[in-house]
Amino acid sequence: MPPERLHAGPNLRGLDGELVLVDVDSRDAALAAVRDLPAHGAGFGVLLACDASAWSVDEVSALVRPALLAGMHWFSAWGPGCERVHDIVDGDVVDLGLDEPDQGDVPFGGHVMTTWHDDEPLAETLEFFWTCSSPSGDQTDSGLRLVLTVGLPAAADEVRGAAQRLDDP
Repeated sequence: MPPERLHAGPNLRGLDGELVLVDVDSRDAALAAVRDLPAHGAGFGVLLACDASAWSVDEVSALVRPALLAGMHWFSAWGPGCERVHDIVDGDVVDLGLDEPDQGDVPFGGHVMTTWHDDEPLAETLEFFWTCSSPSGDQTDSGLRLVLTVGLPAAADEVRGAAQRLDDP
């Protein structure tokens, strides 16, 4: 499916942003969606909602490394296997040298914050992601917050509903 713009405006921290949902049916389609991300000229955040319990380390890395190299400064994982996905992403951050203060040839260098949410409802995870996913230090931020749901149509519907409530007091 094409990206859906679900929400735009300031989050609770006052940062302007845009929440975009990409709902796909497979890991391969998710990889294509990540590779097709338009250049934003600044960093962005990704929330991955999927059942990654059967994904290999290489499959997870193939999905997240293009996003890391494109400037992802925040990564949240939700669903079965999400703690393991989080750990793999942390390993990729170290392997790519993104944990070092000066990245030189890597765009939007700086630290990458990673979180996993194995015991929280997706709606709460989305609210946390929208509210808290900001860059560290001097990193620039495009405001893009990408929610990628893979093979979980009900999760995509839950994200759509939760996004409508982001402005509720």
